[in-house]
Amino acid sequence: MSAETADPFATSSPGRYRNAAERFLSRSFRLARGRHVDPGAVRGYPIDFTSKAARPTVLPGFLDEPGRHLWVAHVQRGLGCFERWLHGHGEDWLAGARRAADVLVEQQVRGGVHDGGWVQLRHYPHTYALDPPWVSAMAQGEGASLLVRLYLETGDERYAESARRALRLIGVSSVEGGASAPLGGVPFPEEYPTQPASFVLNGAIFASWGLRDTGLVLGDSAATGAFEDVVDALAANIERWDTGRWSRYDLFPHRVTNVASEAYHELHVAQLEAMHELTPRAELGAAAERFAGYAASPVRRTGAFARKALFRIAEPRSARLARMLPWSREVGR
Repeated sequence: MSAETADPFATSSPGRYRNAAERFLSRSFRLARGRHVDPGAVRGYPIDFTSKAARPTVLPGFLDEPGRHLWVAHVQRGLGCFERWLHGHGEDWLAGARRAADVLVEQQVRGGVHDGGWVQLRHYPHTYALDPPWVSAMAQGEGASLLVRLYLETGDERYAESARRALRLIGVSSVEGGASAPLGGVPFPEEYPTQPASFVLNGAIFASWGLRDTGLVLGDSAATGAFEDVVDALAANIERWDTGRWSRYDLFPHRVTNVASEAYHELHVAQLEAMHELTPRAELGAAAERFAGYAASPVRRTGAFARKALFRIAEPRSARLARMLPWSREVGR
C-alpha cells in the first residue's frame, strides 16, 4: 500500500475523536442502526459506521506502523466508507472501502499461532492487562464483514480468502493465541483476550456478525454454525450483562463493576435489536426492550453515570493517572 492512500491532511497517528472527559467515561460516537440491512443477505452493516469515516482514505497510522494502533479503528473506517457508498455518496467511498480491505489482505499474518490474524503489537493501555502480540475477535469479525462485502462488489478472490482465514482465531482459545473463551460450552468471541475472560458484550456481537456474513456470502456452513452457536450462548446468558438497572460493558472481575457508558448502553440496545432481527431470539428482543427502558429513566441514567465515573477512578484510562493512584498501579503501563 503506497503513501498516496493515506489521508494527506492527517499525521501518522489515527488521532483522537473524543475529548478528555469522553475518554474518561468511555463515551464514543452515537452509533445508529444501519439503514441498508437485509436479514436474509449481506448488504449494509447492522450498525452505521459512517461517523467513523470522515474521508475515503486509510488512516495513516495503519500504513506507517501496522499493529501499533487498534485494528478495529481501521476496519470500522472501511465499513463506514462502504456505508457511505450505499447511502449514495459516490464511488470514491467504495474505493476507500477497498483500500481498507487491501491493507487487511496485505497485513494479515500467514503461518504461526496467529495465522489469519491482524496482530496488535503494543500493550493495551488501560482497563485490561494485555501484552503483545494479541488479537481481537472484534477486529477479526469486523474485518471479515468488510472483506466479504468487497468480494461481493468486486469478485476479487483475495478478499474471500482473507475473510475465511480471519475467522479461524475467533474459534481458538485466548490461552492458545486466539480470541475466544468458553461461555456455556461455546467458544465465545473475546474483543480483549484476557485471563480471566472479559466477555465484552459489544465486541462479541460485532465479531459474531463476521461469522454470519462470511457464512452467507461464501456458503461456509462452519461459519454459519459457529454464528448460531454464539447467538444461542448470548441468548442463554444475556442476563449476566443486566444489572437490573443498566447494562454491563463486560463480565471481567474488576474491583468495581464495569457498567456501560450511556453511549455503549445505547449501542447494546441497537445491537440486540439488530441481532434479534437477523436471527430472532426472544431473550435478545426482551433484553433490548429492558435496556431501552433503563435508558428512558433519568434516575437510572444518572446512577449509571456515577457508577461509570467510580469505575474509571478505580480503573483509569490514563496510564499517567494510574501511576499516581496506588490502587491502580498494576493497570498502568
